[in-house]
Amino acid sequence: MNDKAVSAIILCLGDKVLREVARETSAVLLWTKLDSLYMTKSLEHQQCLKQQLYFYRMVENKSVV
Repeated sequence: MNDKAVSAIILCLGDKVLREVARETSAVLLWTKLDSLYMTKSLEHQQCLKQQLYFYRMVENKSVV
């Protein structure tokens, strides 16, 4: 069951994120590492997220779906 959970989480990750958590072997450790990396409440993180939201643009060649 642990292997299936790890596989499901890994399939949802992008390349950059996958490099950060590639060494984790259990789902609990993997989830904890992701939580510590991306769920911080620091001011820098919040500003980065706001900047990504404000500069998000639709690509002309791609469908909205």
